[in-house]
Amino acid sequence: MVHKDEMATKGFAQGDSYDASRPGYPEDVITHFVRVLGLNARSHVLDLGAGTGIFTRQLLAHVGRITAVEPSASMRATFARETSGVPILDGSDEAIPLADHCVAAVFAAQAFHWFTPSRALPEIHRVLEPGGGVALVWNERDTEVAWIRDLNHAMLWDVHQPYDAEIDFGAIVAAGPFVDVTKAVFRHSQVLTHSQVLQRTLTTSYITMMDEAQRHALGEDVMAVLAPLPDPIEMPYVTNAYVAFAREGA
Repeated sequence: MVHKDEMATKGFAQGDSYDASRPGYPEDVITHFVRVLGLNARSHVLDLGAGTGIFTRQLLAHVGRITAVEPSASMRATFARETSGVPILDGSDEAIPLADHCVAAVFAAQAFHWFTPSRALPEIHRVLEPGGGVALVWNERDTEVAWIRDLNHAMLWDVHQPYDAEIDFGAIVAAGPFVDVTKAVFRHSQVLTHSQVLQRTLTTSYITMMDEAQRHALGEDVMAVLAPLPDPIEMPYVTNAYVAFAREGA
């Protein structure tokens, strides 16, 4: 089995495919973050593990300035093409290339499960202004829907998933230098053709690292799940959103 750290460093070498097939986030979650974190047109925020900029672009209209940090060169290249006016820096959760206490909030969208919390949380705390906040968000396929459960099985999610979607990330954040952790849940969907569902599946980190024969066989299993379903189809998501605030004096 591929180690999680290897997936994090090698599993995101297809930035263009990732950007084209991954879903955005419900607008309600963006306004939730802005309200709870008290952000406005003067706020400078960090998108950590920003990927290709899917979340960054949704946040742009709500804050004054965004800095993005992303360790994957392919993701940074796509980000730079698709996200005008936002600097994208090479860095990681453990080495953020920003000064102390310089941002009002740190966001991690579909990224925190790759972090090492014991090292990442103090580093996030370091760059936050006093009383600043951290916000984590994930889109999860809605497993209350039968065909989504079949899709997960076909794509070997139950075998290779890089993180457990049922983990209480709030408890993990609360174990670091953060307080007042809250969680909110949102629902939305993405309308995709069967081919787009397959492309979305093939951007999954552990699948990108399979050899061609393995990817082909997995792709056939995915298409077998989709064959009896409408084309295009609505892919439902549950979006989990956490917010916490920097503990003063930590």
